[in-house]
Parts: sequence; structure tokens; C-alpha cells
Amino acid sequence: MALTAALKAQIAAWYKALQEQIPDFIPRAPQRQMIADVAKTLAGEEGRHLAIEAPTGVGKTLSYLIPGIAIAREEQKTLVVSTANVALQDQIYSKDLPLLKKIIPDLKFTAAFGRGRYVCPRNLTALASTEPTQQDLLAFLDDELTPNNQEEQKRCAKLKGDLDTYKWDGLRDHTDIAIDDDLWRRLSTDKASCLNRNCYYYRECPFFVARREIQEAEVVVANHALVMAAMESEAVLPDPKNLLLVLDEGHHLPDVARDALEM
Repeated sequence: MALTAALKAQIAAWYKALQEQIPDFIPRAPQRQMIADVAKTLAGEEGRHLAIEAPTGVGKTLSYLIPGIAIAREEQKTLVVSTANVALQDQIYSKDLPLLKKIIPDLKFTAAFGRGRYVCPRNLTALASTEPTQQDLLAFLDDELTPNNQEEQKRCAKLKGDLDTYKWDGLRDHTDIAIDDDLWRRLSTDKASCLNRNCYYYRECPFFVARREIQEAEVVVANHALVMAAMESEAVLPDPKNLLLVLDEGHHLPDVARDALEM
């Protein structure tokens, strides 16, 4: 695909608009160079592969997001950004992309976290319940799906209230309520235990809601471990032919790939 004048103008316009959104923004030559190099590579003008090493302060994330979004739209593909860890993934999802949405109002983006980062609404309902009929169901489902004490039950009830009223998206990292590892182990689930479409909560399950959002998103923020897992198991990400892939902190990829192969 040729990097047309219209596409160059769109990238330049977004970059200029971004400067107006960030107080004390200082345009830097290395950032402009990176935007140009990423644009040429994703458009296929200079090959399809590019490795970039840049110092702190260049603004690397926005430098690949701006041209990446423009070219993904032009090619009708999904831009998949993969990070080395969940913290950086959440930063891009919660900070950088919402900033870009201010200058690209129709931008659709989501994040693809592993199943274990999401609450299981079936388990949450069980752990939050004090009803006798629900307690019978607990015994039928799993002996572990009972709160250890009243304080834990109240925490689960608060989490359920936040989930039901859309104050919480079901991600462990997105709540201020303290959840220790033992409780989260009971609140979450894995592929083997998930009832999938047979579950009463399937349509509202945070994990499956997120998976459906991926089908509509222009930008999907994942992490290296998830990308490696998606290559062999669940079809979480779009077909490789239909995506543009950016590996942020790509120097960590060999270690992640090796760990994935050893599992």
C-alpha cells in the first residue's frame, strides 16, 4: 500500500491536534522521525518489519499509535499492540488511547487480558450470596465457592454491586477493593472450569464481553504472553493476515516465547 498524500496529511493532523491536548508538549525531531519510519513500514513502503530503539522521553507509544491507527483504517485491519507486561498494557489502554480518542472521537479500542485477570460472575455471585437457596447451589457447584468469613462475603457483595452497575469492568487491576490471591483464585476461573456458552452469565461475563469487543475494535492492546498463547489455543486475536502488529518492549519477547513453549 502506498503512503498517500491524504494518509500523510491525516497523520500530521492528528499529531498537531495531539500537541494541543498535552500541556507543555514539545515536538521532538526523534519523535517525528519515528512516526515517519513506522508509517512507511506499516504501509509496506520499506518492508514490513522494523526494530526501533529510542531513549526515554521520545514518546514511543504515541509515535507508533498515530501512524498505526491511520494505516490500519486505510487497510481495514486491526492494530494489535503487544506489551511486555500487564502494567504497560493497562497504561496504554487506560491512558494513551483515551488521550487519542479526544482527537479521534470515533476510535474503537479495547484490551485483551488473559482469562485469569477477569472475575467469573458465576463464582462472584456464589461468594457474594447469603441466601440459603444459593448456599445449596454452592455445594452443588464447588465446595470452595463459599466465603471464608462475613467480611469476605461483604467484599464480594460490594464487587458484585459494582459489576452489576457497570462501575467495574471485572478486571482485577481495575478495582480499589482489596482482593488477596486466595480470594481471587476463587473469584476467577480457567478454561477447564468455565461453562462457556452454557453458563447463565455468559452474555454479561466480563471475559466474553471483552472478547466480543475485540471483533469491533480498531486497536487491541494485548501482552506478549497472550499473543504467544493465542498462536496455539484460543482464537483471541484477529487472523494474522488481518492485523498490524506492534511489539512494545520487544526485547522481552524471546523470554516470553521460551516460557510459553516450556509450559
